Amino acid sequence: MDALVDDTDKLFPDVFAHLAAVGTQGSPLDEELLRRADRNLTFNSPKDLLWKVLRTGENLLQTLQQDPRPLTRLLERVISLLPFDELKKTISPEKLEGALTSPSVPIQLLCLAYLRKAADSPSGASFVAASSSLVQCQFTTWLSSESTEVAERSLEVIEALLSVDSPNSTTVLSAGRSFAEAQGQGLLWRRVFHDPEVYVILYEWTSLRKSKRDLKTKKGIQLVTISQARLFDFIARIAPYDWSAVTTSSLPQIETQFMTQNNGDEPVGGVLLYASSNMIDKEDILMKVLRQDFFQKLLGVVEESNGQSLSPKLLEAIQEGAGIETTRNPEDRGLHL
Repeated sequence: MDALVDDTDKLFPDVFAHLAAVGTQGSPLDEELLRRADRNLTFNSPKDLLWKVLRTGENLLQTLQQDPRPLTRLLERVISLLPFDELKKTISPEKLEGALTSPSVPIQLLCLAYLRKAADSPSGASFVAASSSLVQCQFTTWLSSESTEVAERSLEVIEALLSVDSPNSTTVLSAGRSFAEAQGQGLLWRRVFHDPEVYVILYEWTSLRKSKRDLKTKKGIQLVTISQARLFDFIARIAPYDWSAVTTSSLPQIETQFMTQNNGDEPVGGVLLYASSNMIDKEDILMKVLRQDFFQKLLGVVEESNGQSLSPKLLEAIQEGAGIETTRNPEDRGLHL
């Protein structure tokens, strides 16, 4: 068995020689060698070495004709060790979009490693938010991917980006021995909830009324329900950062395409109300169970925050959705989800 710590002066020449052989001779990737390289890279590794591994690996990916996962796993590790302010000089939104739309799951995961690294600081989140097409691609990948790993990693990245971008969040940044604080700018929040081309994605992959899926097929319906479960999870995760974002009608021209209306002419509310009252097939027992589980998660979030920034009516509606009896007369309640 290999030692957990290798002599890097010997290990990495072997790694680069191996990658060269893969590129010129088509040798199979040595998964164990690349795992050893992964184990021996740390924040104390020389930056020149980290960059050499990243550039060599990414160049090889351009021509690699085999499963790239052993290599992309190593590159994900390298990306996690480099500052995003340096990484962003080598990538572009267009490059990231191309990777997100790749048919290769490992390439998609590699792209998500870059986006996760952007979530280290508000400026990284701003880099992502600056490109509407990149955010559209990111949300589409999350809701539409048939890979559970890609979908789960995508949501983790989206949550991390929204967390650091929240105006209520302060991130401590280190530069050598000095530290500074950076406030979230809310740019990604505005992109998600106020850019029509992004906001509509939350609806068009989850709606049984008007969908990107083929609702005439059993598989199409199944894929929509999977996306619906993902939207439930998304709302439960991001609501604590900004309740108003998920409960307020932000783009009525989109919402009215997917939601019922009050008195036939006024939009009924934001994405929370859509997901809870307009999205699922209420005859689908599984989705009804997922809906109740969703409200139970929301209620847990409310309890952790002691109900901060939450109106009594909304709290009662969440309790009702979670199956919790409230003390008020049902006729007195002004909000139903």
